[in-house]
Amino acid sequence: MISLFRKIRQKLLQQNQVTRYLIYALGEIILVVIGILIALQVNNWNENRKNQNTEQVLLKALLQEFESNLEILDQAITLNDSNIARGLKLGELTGPSLPDGIGEKDLSELMVGVFKSEPRFFPNQGTIEEIINTGRLTIFSDLALRKAISAWKADLDLVKNQEEYVVKRRDLAHEFFLKNGNFRRHLDLIEEGLIKVPPSRFPDNDFKFLENQEFESQLFLFLTASENLNQNYYFPLRDKIQSLIQQVKDELNSNPD
Repeated sequence: MISLFRKIRQKLLQQNQVTRYLIYALGEIILVVIGILIALQVNNWNENRKNQNTEQVLLKALLQEFESNLEILDQAITLNDSNIARGLKLGELTGPSLPDGIGEKDLSELMVGVFKSEPRFFPNQGTIEEIINTGRLTIFSDLALRKAISAWKADLDLVKNQEEYVVKRRDLAHEFFLKNGNFRRHLDLIEEGLIKVPPSRFPDNDFKFLENQEFESQLFLFLTASENLNQNYYFPLRDKIQSLIQQVKDELNSNPD
């Protein structure tokens, strides 16, 4: 094709048809430009198609990840609710004197319910980290979804900071039992002890720490922090996860395979 164009130009020059040569040269340039534009358009189309396919793959992975994270968060909320409920029961026993009929084993089991477990949200983040670390965030056409993904780490950091505070308050309240109770007898009495130990030769736990106002304050500060974790951190994060799930579903439905 190029050699054909060259021969035509040479023939026009030899025939001294300069005007026709210039018109022909201009037409040739236009054809070349059109060819380049078409090639660029095809390349852009291929690139966009490739990005759309990648977006669909990542959207499906994100949907699975966030649906799993919603279940994980619900488990953390359930555990936190259990800690609060049992902590309030323990709070009914604090005061100047212990209520009658409180058994050592029952109290030990209650202490396990309040202080053994700590709520922690450990989400799956493989897909979202891949998106951010590889710079694929720009692939997503939904700007609101991009913004939500970008804010994910900051949202998690806020939750983790409050979780740390709750655990710190829990540990301070638990210290009263370790200092004033008998943890070995506690292990022997409860059903969830991790190790089997012979009974302690020290006397029964008297649970005098329940008559300590500082313990009562530490306990209820722990319970308040736990409820704050639910109301101002877990529940808003749950709403955000649900919103993300819906955004991803909408994107998948708008561009079905």
